[in-house]
Amino acid sequence: MKNGIIIRNAVKEDVRQIAEILVEDWQKAYRGILENTFLDSMNADQRYAIEVKRYQKYVVAAEGDEILGYAWLETAEDGTADCEVVALYVRYAKRKMGTGRLLFQYAVKYFRESGKKKMIIWCLKENVESRKFYEKMGGKEFRTGSHNWGGKDYDMISYLYDLG
Repeated sequence: MKNGIIIRNAVKEDVRQIAEILVEDWQKAYRGILENTFLDSMNADQRYAIEVKRYQKYVVAAEGDEILGYAWLETAEDGTADCEVVALYVRYAKRKMGTGRLLFQYAVKYFRESGKKKMIIWCLKENVESRKFYEKMGGKEFRTGSHNWGGKDYDMISYLYDLG
């Protein structure tokens, strides 16, 4: 892979770094989008307890022992898409170096090889940086919705990808 970065299935030993990446990314990227009190309440110990229950669904971008980012890949059941990238995060200090692209391309290849035809990704509607990335990767705006974090609903938008 690129610059010694490998994409592999997550293992339990990766979960601490995965939790740290999620908390840092949310606290930086979603500041001004999500409520500060919710973001400030997040911590890696709390996230570890959550992520350790589902890390088997993740792939990580690793460079040696450092996890640079991760993606959560799932089968979708919404009637339109048959697979979903539930989450894709890159360590905040390591953004703009191609890691997100590698994770995204891995997801597409993985789903194609699994016989999937349509992939969906949801993101916060106000998350302009992620939206630009998903559009650059060929996503077409598809459906809107909302999600609740910290007792408040936030507008979401999905991108659909034809894997055929």
